[in-house]
Amino acid sequence: MGLGKRAAALLCAAWIAVCCTGCDSLILGDTDALMRPPRPTGDKAGIHELLEQTAGANFTFKYPAGGDNRSAIIMQDLTGDGTQEAIALYEKEETSSTGVNIMFIYKVDGVWTSMGSFASAATQVDRVLFGDVNGDSLPETVVGWGSGQSGVSSVSVFSLAQEDGTLRMAETRLEQNYSRLLVMDFDGDGADEIFTATVSMGEQPAQARLLRMRGGAIELLGSCAIDSAVTSLTAASGGLLGPEQPGVLLDGVKATNTFVTEVVYWDQESRALVSPFLNQETQTVEATQRSLNITSRDINGDKILELPMVNLLPGTPTQNASDTAYLTDWHQYDAGTNTLVRVMSTVTNSTDGYWFLIPDMWKDQITTEQDVSDRSLCFKRWIAPEENRAEGSSGVTLLEIRVFTADQWGEELEADGYFQILTNNNLIYAGRIPFPDNSLAMSENDVRNSFKLITQE
Repeated sequence: MGLGKRAAALLCAAWIAVCCTGCDSLILGDTDALMRPPRPTGDKAGIHELLEQTAGANFTFKYPAGGDNRSAIIMQDLTGDGTQEAIALYEKEETSSTGVNIMFIYKVDGVWTSMGSFASAATQVDRVLFGDVNGDSLPETVVGWGSGQSGVSSVSVFSLAQEDGTLRMAETRLEQNYSRLLVMDFDGDGADEIFTATVSMGEQPAQARLLRMRGGAIELLGSCAIDSAVTSLTAASGGLLGPEQPGVLLDGVKATNTFVTEVVYWDQESRALVSPFLNQETQTVEATQRSLNITSRDINGDKILELPMVNLLPGTPTQNASDTAYLTDWHQYDAGTNTLVRVMSTVTNSTDGYWFLIPDMWKDQITTEQDVSDRSLCFKRWIAPEENRAEGSSGVTLLEIRVFTADQWGEELEADGYFQILTNNNLIYAGRIPFPDNSLAMSENDVRNSFKLITQE
């Protein structure tokens, strides 16, 4: 190698080292730099220019921690004209400025123009929600500031107003801590309500509240006590509890390995917010208590929420049992009879990221065995006397589900009876039915239809 080429190579190596060092410092040291907005092009450039004029060139985007709207610039039709306005969340670089700012932006004669900019003392955004909470047929912007789980939070409602013929946004603040925040129509009047749930903290009781806006003020529609033993609300799922009954399923942690789901809804007959499973004497919920951390959801895609109840499968030691050792029965709530109705049962394998629908013919007839080392889960027939299903032994394997890499998969495995259930991210989820003539054996197509990746939910 000539001197010129050797020098060029050394210079190239030095430049690569500098670039790599810079990347490391950016990734590991300057996290705020990652949040600084890139230079947009096209229509969004006008939004960026307006933010720079207001906040300065070195503002930092702030991203909501939860909810469906996770962007620092959220597009939403706030005026009802069929075009989208922009909601920007940012933090100024000035040392004198603390907290998160929010700006509402719309177009006037093709130019992005501010409809109002507001400052919050909070250092983070929990979530941004939309709903018609004042009954004007336009969506209000409901912002949860701070962190619900830390108990330091508040709510702002931003609504459209006219000021000297100009569209402006007005802020109404709700100085109330919350653990979970939702916006939906609870009472069926066509307008949305704001739902908050708080855990017990100091003198603050565990409580669910339903609020709405009327005449520019936030008013309390109803409230009810909720489980006082819950220390953390891990999820809140709002939607239909039954075909015509909206409500919320609150998933919470009570103690180590103790979890619970609470049903809360607006009772039209009594015109009150109710928690039907709350024991008024103990101020706790026992009916939905379980030892596995699985959250409520619409598990079967019928637009109705289900809550989980779990039971250890037979032949499994209770100590340090994995989630594959539990049968999860998914229930819908029937408000008319105040009962839980089972709709389906599953076994979850969180290690390999899937759940499996248990056919009704397997109910009380199976147990499971998991081998983490070869990523396999076997469903085995459980042989036991009818009068005591807990006393018995495992029999033949009805189904084996195993996870392979694409490199591991080949004709040899197919020759051993494995068939592909699903392929995802270079992984092959395969099944094997060792005894297809068994009365409890499933078909390959039934296995495929019963298998769901957790990431698909």
